[in-house]
Amino acid sequence: MAANPTAKAIYLCEEIDVEGGMTNIYGLFNAIGPVRYPHTQESFICFAQLLGGLGEVPFRFDITRAEDNRLIHLTDVRTLWFPDRTIQVQLAVSINGCVFESPGIYLVELFCDNTWVADTTIRLLEPES
Repeated sequence: MAANPTAKAIYLCEEIDVEGGMTNIYGLFNAIGPVRYPHTQESFICFAQLLGGLGEVPFRFDITRAEDNRLIHLTDVRTLWFPDRTIQVQLAVSINGCVFESPGIYLVELFCDNTWVADTTIRLLEPES
């Protein structure tokens, strides 16, 4: 029987690489300052460390506008494998072509087996005049 994991945190970054058994995270951010709206963010990465899952666990990321809970982007459902509940799994998903129509706070939410696990925010700033 599968069990959903818990997430230590979700980080948003520009790039990740694995070298010598270590994961390197580059360009951490929590805000974007577009020149104009709508703004298409070409790509960014959602990174999370998950613990306590068991078996095959389907997951996805949703991005919603906090102001009205409007879904603006979602990823395909993928599967993680947890051989036992003590194994920590690192998850990195690239978000490509996400369109932000207006400034404000947006939620990046991780769901495992259609159950909310964790979220973080992105602040989309007003364009500078």
